[in-house]
Amino acid sequence: MSLMSRAAVLLKQSTQHRLLSTSAAGLSAALSSASDKQEIKWVFLGPPGVGKGTYASRVAKLLGVPHIATGDLVREEVKRGTDLGRKMQDIVNQGHLLTDSLILEVLYRRLESGKTAGEKGFVLDGFPRTHAQAQELLSCADVGLAVNLQLREEVLLEKCMGRRNCTHCGKGYNIADIHLPASNGFPEIIMPPLSAPPECIPHLQTREDDTEKVIRARLAAYNAQSAPVEKYFRTKGKLLEFQISGGIPETLPNLLAALQPWIPRPPTAAPHVIPAEVADRQAKAGAKVAVAGL
Repeated sequence: MSLMSRAAVLLKQSTQHRLLSTSAAGLSAALSSASDKQEIKWVFLGPPGVGKGTYASRVAKLLGVPHIATGDLVREEVKRGTDLGRKMQDIVNQGHLLTDSLILEVLYRRLESGKTAGEKGFVLDGFPRTHAQAQELLSCADVGLAVNLQLREEVLLEKCMGRRNCTHCGKGYNIADIHLPASNGFPEIIMPPLSAPPECIPHLQTREDDTEKVIRARLAAYNAQSAPVEKYFRTKGKLLEFQISGGIPETLPNLLAALQPWIPRPPTAAPHVIPAEVADRQAKAGAKVAVAGL
């Protein structure tokens, strides 16, 4: 890499870091003025591979609330080898989405344990996926915002096939190196790999359901079910549409800026109104004092 190219890369990284720091500071400032009585209860929507977990976890950390991923809850159930876990594994391996009753069962267990532990709100991703799930969720939790992350489908496919999980530390990475030119009204997309550190590389594994056939089936199933969910939150004035057009360094600052207006604020106190007759007496009394001082 030439000196000029290296300097350009460093400048871009510095700019991205500054934008991210500014956006994070703005979100923190908005949160500091939020009402203590209004908890952050947000959900992240979007198709498989869009980055719900990545962005939801970072936002949750900045907000100081737990990040709850239904996908992780399901995988933990599968890992434990329970009857429920084995049933869910069979469904996922066939490229189908899990039924409402199965998802609700594992999710409600987690929400109840969080209440018992004194958690104040949550950022949820991977749920709701159906209109019925959305209704059920809002019946038991006062969700304030649904963030709908959007990304071109050809990028989603490549991202899903590039996902890798580290069996040693539990973190997720992505080996996909994406660069698509602008076309059909969509902006250019540049997404470099999310590389694992050297100590994680020997432990990287591909998820069993991240095959092209399964991914395409999951995307088709998601698209069929997502429209009613988006409409449900939109009609309630709780939907934020957000288009992803780059990697995390380019996207996260813009997302944080878009989220700031949704931080719950304490109610504004009504202005104190002085009755007209009282105001008239005060005005006359003030005039008398002014004359006496001459």
